[in-house]
Amino acid sequence: MGRPASARPQLCANEMEADLSHFNIDAPRWDQRTFLGRVKHFFNITDPRTVLVPEWELDWAKAMVEKSRMGIVPPATQVEQLLYAKKLYDSAFHPDTGEKMNIIGRMSFQVPGGMIITGFMLQFYRWDPGARKWGA
Repeated sequence: MGRPASARPQLCANEMEADLSHFNIDAPRWDQRTFLGRVKHFFNITDPRTVLVPEWELDWAKAMVEKSRMGIVPPATQVEQLLYAKKLYDSAFHPDTGEKMNIIGRMSFQVPGGMIITGFMLQFYRWDPGARKWGA
C-alpha cells in the first residue's frame, strides 16, 4: 500500500533534497533512554578520526550547526551533512561556551591520548634511573 502522504518525507523542487525546515539539530540522533542509544551517541562524539579533521572543516561545522539552530539551512544541504557537522561540532567545541577546544582537550582525543600515556607508563614502569631514585 505505501505510507500515507503525511508520513512521507517532503521533497523539494528537484526531488533530491529533503525538506529540512522541521529538522532539529539539537535533538538526539539515537534514543537516549536506551543503553544502545547512549553507547551510539558516545561512540559518535569520541570518534578518534575527528581529531584529524582540519580547522577549516571544524569552522564549517560550527557555522552549519549555528545556521541550523537559527532555522537557516543553505540550499542543497542534506541531512547527512548536518549530522556530520553536528558530530564535528560536538567533538571539538565546548558544550557550554561553544569555544573550540585544543586538540588534547577534545573528547575524540581521549582514547588515542590515553593509549599513548598508558603505553609510556607501562614502558617506563621499571626504568632503571627511576627505580634507583626511589631505592627499589
